Amino acid sequence: MNHKLNPKIAHSSEIKTEINATDLLHILDRFHKQIKVLSLDCFDTILWRQTATPADVFFELQHRPAFQALSYSAVLRMNTESIARRLQYVKNGSTEVSLKDIYLTGFPNLDTEAVQSLMEEELAAEMEACYAFSPFIDLIRTAQSRGIKVIIASDIYFKESQLRRLLASKLPQDAMAAIDKIFCSCDHGKSKSVGLFPIILEQMQVSPSEILHIGDNPIADFDAANKLGLHALHFVPFDKSLSELFRMQTMSGCFINPSLRTARAFVSPFRGVIAAAQPQPSIKPESLLGYVSLGPIMYSFAQFICKQTEKLSLEGKNPKIIFLMRDAYLPSLACEAIAGKAVGTRIRISRFASYAASFKTEEDINRYLADTIKSKRYEDICHQLLLPENIAKPLIQKAENAINSLEEFNRLIHQTDILKIIFEQSKKYRDRLKHHLEKEIDLQRGDTLLFVDLGYVGTAQIKLEPVFRDEWEVNIIGCYFLALATPSWKSSRCGLLDPSWCDERTLSMLVSYVALLEQLCTSNENSVIDFDQEGNPIFTETSVSRKQHIQLGPIQDECLRFIRDAEQLFQQNGKKPSINILRDVALAELGRLIFFPTAQELKYLKNFQFDLNMGTNDLIKVFDQNEGLNGLRRRGLFFMEKNLKSMRTNYPAELRHAGLELTFLLMSMHRFGLEFVTNDFSLRRETIEIILIRGNELSRASLEALPTHDGYFSLFIPIGNGNFQVGMMMGLHYRWFQVESMQIIKTSSLLSDVESENTVDANSNIIFDQIVDKGDGLMECLSEASLLILTPLQKSESDHYVFRLVFRPLVKSLSTVSKEERPALSTSA
Repeated sequence: MNHKLNPKIAHSSEIKTEINATDLLHILDRFHKQIKVLSLDCFDTILWRQTATPADVFFELQHRPAFQALSYSAVLRMNTESIARRLQYVKNGSTEVSLKDIYLTGFPNLDTEAVQSLMEEELAAEMEACYAFSPFIDLIRTAQSRGIKVIIASDIYFKESQLRRLLASKLPQDAMAAIDKIFCSCDHGKSKSVGLFPIILEQMQVSPSEILHIGDNPIADFDAANKLGLHALHFVPFDKSLSELFRMQTMSGCFINPSLRTARAFVSPFRGVIAAAQPQPSIKPESLLGYVSLGPIMYSFAQFICKQTEKLSLEGKNPKIIFLMRDAYLPSLACEAIAGKAVGTRIRISRFASYAASFKTEEDINRYLADTIKSKRYEDICHQLLLPENIAKPLIQKAENAINSLEEFNRLIHQTDILKIIFEQSKKYRDRLKHHLEKEIDLQRGDTLLFVDLGYVGTAQIKLEPVFRDEWEVNIIGCYFLALATPSWKSSRCGLLDPSWCDERTLSMLVSYVALLEQLCTSNENSVIDFDQEGNPIFTETSVSRKQHIQLGPIQDECLRFIRDAEQLFQQNGKKPSINILRDVALAELGRLIFFPTAQELKYLKNFQFDLNMGTNDLIKVFDQNEGLNGLRRRGLFFMEKNLKSMRTNYPAELRHAGLELTFLLMSMHRFGLEFVTNDFSLRRETIEIILIRGNELSRASLEALPTHDGYFSLFIPIGNGNFQVGMMMGLHYRWFQVESMQIIKTSSLLSDVESENTVDANSNIIFDQIVDKGDGLMECLSEASLLILTPLQKSESDHYVFRLVFRPLVKSLSTVSKEERPALSTSA
């Protein structure tokens, strides 16, 4: 039966032609009594793979016996398919090939049995990777109930019999029985975009207007069908923002873990969950953060906690699960969401509390001081050592008045009477902590406690383990999201991300910027600094803003919604991911969130702060876009300070506004232990002539300014104690330039973690000679004699300084332009 294909069959322009999973429930209502056949694409429509892309399946396929026997790698499998398609086009004008065509292109001497073995193993690999996408299963059932025939139309190298086997292995029996016919492009030598639909119309004996086709490819599934007059809908499971996020997640995972897409597939088991979510999680930034990003991370950690608990129970240890507040708040809720009931107990033990309870010997104090004394935060140190104010205050004053305050403070702390006070106070603190645990978890001798926390060194476990073991006969096992290597770590701790499968540079890279994750997981309460005699926690007064907690609530709610949805989907399709897969997912997504956050996420998080949780009043910005750009322009990539006054916790977020190449460079430095210095980043230089004047003495020199960012250069001029005048001959080099900043920096702190604390603005010491300030730092040089002059400073004779001019060349002076670069002068001139 021949049908006249009528491309002019009207489909109202007002009708929505792009649909997502939530639209499928009522989609057939739009075509009531119009259609007799529902045509569906197969892959990424009915069948979804757990892998990030179809080609990822090949990285698992390469390990199967028949492929290994031929050294038939994933890359080779992709290459032979590409060659086979080109050969097919040369031979008959079609690019459609079968598995047999692909294999014989690469290995023309294969016998029938070998080809069959390869085909069976590839089909088995797809069966292992695929699962049925439930919204389309429901659509098939609805179509059957309305008497609409269902067919499959797929551009694929599987024969009809092979694809039927694959579908039968994944679809529910009733849905599979509802499928009337399966059309595969390789059987007919035509893809959907170049001729498969006319074949479908002929075999199904229907007119174009009696078919509705749905698929995910805009050309093959929508344009090709629409041009022939079929009703066509483009299935778009993810909008632009989600697609971008997944792409960045894949980049993150493959960069951090080189074994992905070399030795094994990049598995992404949660995309079906996200596609089926109602409402779609990309609509609001809190959903993007909570459902799409934090949800998979916390789901993975919660499953790991449950597995570790089961393991310990099988070993007869029956652990009491303790979630260490505040950071383990969200992990505890995640476990409850999976289990459907309360899991463990949330206990208030902060880092401050762990240290305070740990001072039993002078060595304990020495180890604490080794990590903190150079900060010179003597008041905070005394507070952590539990010294009463009437003892700490004169001790601090005496140390600060000494010539060497560090040495004096250390000596004073180690006085016998001071040590005795610390030991006594710590013993009392331990007793109060014990009362807290007895009250909250009925602590008994012989108990095994599973400490659950985000990680990373496991300060609470390290500090409290000797106390619990020696004084209370209680064993502690750590269960962390991310665990760094510590001495004998394998004997008493584990992590979803830990050195048992992940290299230490990767872990350290993530820990450097993990503060954002901590703030997303935390509870709406202040940090614990003590316990009363009844064991009730006493909290600090300082905490992050109420606005931050209001913003945090919806993120955590969306995270828990994801966990419930994921658990339900995995129960339906029977494809619950393994712990190893969950590790890969958590690693990739945490890396993505840290290094490649989206614009929506950054906008939502821009005012977030980080509470150190150490009994101090310190609140630190998570990131600051403007400060990051300023730092890059002044110092290049070396602007990222680590101190409690000026630092931000998540510098990679600032780099996202500056350029992807900077993000990758920072990742590389961490990931591979690369060392760069300022001179390495570019060979560009700007040479500036300067004049030095002291009294009647005058000298000239040439200095090179180094490139930083956005076209800016940084010129450093050593000025000693600043008792002479410096003239920068800007007019000799430029007609126009732009100044970003002019600063005086103490030489000893230059390009260090405390540079900003030892930097002052130099504008009051600047004179413009024949330079006109046009505003916003834009400077016009009136002649080649134009000077930017730094006048002598009023500084200490003992200190030495550097003057830094950060500027952007705009228009060079004619004297600096070579003859070849100058425009030809008119003879009439």
